[in-house]
Amino acid sequence: MYYNFEYWLEHAIEKSLRIYNILFLKKPAKPCPEEVKKILICAYHGIGNFILYTPTIAAIKKYFPEAEIHLQVGNKTGCEYVLDGAGYFTKTYDISNRSTWSDWIKHIRKIRRSKYDLIINEFHSNSYFLALMVSLSAAKYRVGHVGSPGWPDRYGFIYNVPVKMQEAQHEVDRYFALARELGIPEDLLNLHPFMYVDSSEKEKAIDFLKNNRINKETLVIGIQMGTSPTMRWKQWQPARYRELVIKLTKKFPEACLLMLGAKNEVEMIKQWTRDINGNIIIAAGETTLSVAAAMIERCNLLVCNDSGLMHVAVAMKTPVVAIYGPTDYRRTAPLGKIHVMIRKTDIACSPCFKLEGDSQVTSCSHQNCLNTIEVDEVLNAIANKINELIKH
Repeated sequence: MYYNFEYWLEHAIEKSLRIYNILFLKKPAKPCPEEVKKILICAYHGIGNFILYTPTIAAIKKYFPEAEIHLQVGNKTGCEYVLDGAGYFTKTYDISNRSTWSDWIKHIRKIRRSKYDLIINEFHSNSYFLALMVSLSAAKYRVGHVGSPGWPDRYGFIYNVPVKMQEAQHEVDRYFALARELGIPEDLLNLHPFMYVDSSEKEKAIDFLKNNRINKETLVIGIQMGTSPTMRWKQWQPARYRELVIKLTKKFPEACLLMLGAKNEVEMIKQWTRDINGNIIIAAGETTLSVAAAMIERCNLLVCNDSGLMHVAVAMKTPVVAIYGPTDYRRTAPLGKIHVMIRKTDIACSPCFKLEGDSQVTSCSHQNCLNTIEVDEVLNAIANKINELIKH
């Protein structure tokens, strides 16, 4: 019964918003940098997706130098920590898609009173709360991605600066497309994804490593066995990670294997590294995101699944050996020649996870795209990368 009411409510909101936007939404000219004084960026992204957004955020800040930029996040994704302390945002709102109607109504009123000139909505958003907020914001410029190949959107009609995505387009370029529609020139759209880590966080990382007898000469191989709890289907089998760790301790006995990840991955790491002889340090769950980033910067390379920490490594310019299965690698592949992506190119159904949903990947009965990746394949890629690093 509740589901039927919720379904009816969503469709009623959608129809109402269509009428409202037909009546009141106007197509503006491209904004002059001087006229935009307040910008709101909505980001309910995961950490990795937000890191891919950073080059565009930097371009927006440079192009609108007089604008105050605010950030809206929610759902405890942690993306707000990627640029925390860097001075990009003067205010951050935190409101979940699961918050009550009362909370959202108060928030929408606050946004309307704030008189934003420009709102950039969440990447491929289908939240009716966000659609309501953007529609009722009174912002002159409302920017967002609309229906594109591989992604049928629901609320694209709320934008007067609509942005289409291209087939097989990397996420960095999809964000750049938002900037181009605002008139931001190409010479500002050339940054590599980045992350801000202040000196105090770097010191904490140094202290942690020193306390675990890791010095400047130590070969440090970072390993993240896990991935997002809601996307465990991206994870190479822990048993194969265990076999990989055993082989790494034998092939590189002088190396430190730094096990990274979130708090909810600690027990899994302990279980699958138990009784392995070697210099294995568990850093998962011990640090903030920024301290973990500083540790990853110290690593000679990071071995991981397609995950937020993979993009942290890319941001910190640490080489990654990334294991890809169902994810659309064309959209999220690590950017740069220093990185290695391991995936099976002869699996016809891969990649099966696209923007429109995860029903196909969650119903897969074999996961051959991951299960056919052998330990020695990954080990050889790591060895080749280490040899390459030693030569340079």
